[in-house]
Amino acid sequence: MKPKTVLIAGLDEGGRGVALIDGEKAIVPFSIPGETWRVAPQAALLEPSPDRVAPPCPYFGRCGGCQLQHISEGRQLAEKQRWLAATLARVVFPEKIRPPIPSPKHWHYRRRIQLHVGPKGEVGFYAHRSREVVPIDECRIADPALNAKILEVKRRAQTALQGPKKPASLTFELTLQEDGSVEIRQGGEERSFLQVNPEANRRLIEVLQAALTALRPRRVLELFAGSGNLSFPLAVPGVDWLAVESNPRAVEEGRRRSEQEGGVRWRLGQAAKTAERLYQSGERFDLVLLDPPRGGAEDCLPVFRKRRPPAILYVSCHPPALKQDLQVLVKAGYAVDWVQAIDFFPQTMNLEAVVQLRDSGSDSKP
Repeated sequence: MKPKTVLIAGLDEGGRGVALIDGEKAIVPFSIPGETWRVAPQAALLEPSPDRVAPPCPYFGRCGGCQLQHISEGRQLAEKQRWLAATLARVVFPEKIRPPIPSPKHWHYRRRIQLHVGPKGEVGFYAHRSREVVPIDECRIADPALNAKILEVKRRAQTALQGPKKPASLTFELTLQEDGSVEIRQGGEERSFLQVNPEANRRLIEVLQAALTALRPRRVLELFAGSGNLSFPLAVPGVDWLAVESNPRAVEEGRRRSEQEGGVRWRLGQAAKTAERLYQSGERFDLVLLDPPRGGAEDCLPVFRKRRPPAILYVSCHPPALKQDLQVLVKAGYAVDWVQAIDFFPQTMNLEAVVQLRDSGSDSKP
């Protein structure tokens, strides 16, 4: 095969380099935009980027958890911001996208990880786009307290596999609690949503607090509320705050906290159906705050189009799904005030984005 040399033009959603060969898109894993690579007959880096660094993790390249450890921290954030802007290009003007907020910590920031057990008892993470388990002894982006429990997980895995009923699959979830203890759950047990990067989560709350101060809502409907990660720090006195969540355990946790702190009313139910029932019962809201799962909030959009909340604050962890939802809302008459990216997930291509929208016919303040 004739050697082919390419210039890496950008990164795709999975953090892989993208180049063009004879008008066709070519994927070059672990490359950086601006680098020159030979892609045939075998991939080889010819001209490295000045932003290329040595990945500190011995599992990088095999483990599917991280995609960007070979890129300097500043360049990672710039590329993720560029990807966000390109994804939203047809629905959001570039000047509406604010400079990104970096994560305060780039390593050992995760307070929850999920470990899988392979057929021979190996414990680790899945390989990229595979169910093959890459055995690990530690994770460079996990909190040290979680890493300290990996040996215990390995012992539990061996015990489970040697039992009379060998499980078809085995997963352990490790969560760092507020008191510093580590909870270990075996796969299949229900749990509530948790933002894995607590320092970045505080930046998210600060962004939302500033937005609420400017918008000055009196009645807020929060959808996909979890157990109150955003509800309690944002529900200030004088604001009627109603949180909706479909996970019974999360609602139970939220209600217990409300009994102690007050400030938040709770409803158990699916977001779109519960929101519509609330409007039908006569409830009205100045603002809707939503933090949906990765797939977005498609089911909620008909409610917004029909009920016209004056302002919406949308927190998204997946820009392609966010784009789809924004297209519907903009077409329905909502205007995007601003977009704010927050790097919740250093060393990966994932990021969090907050969008403020207002009904173009509303008199709510910017």
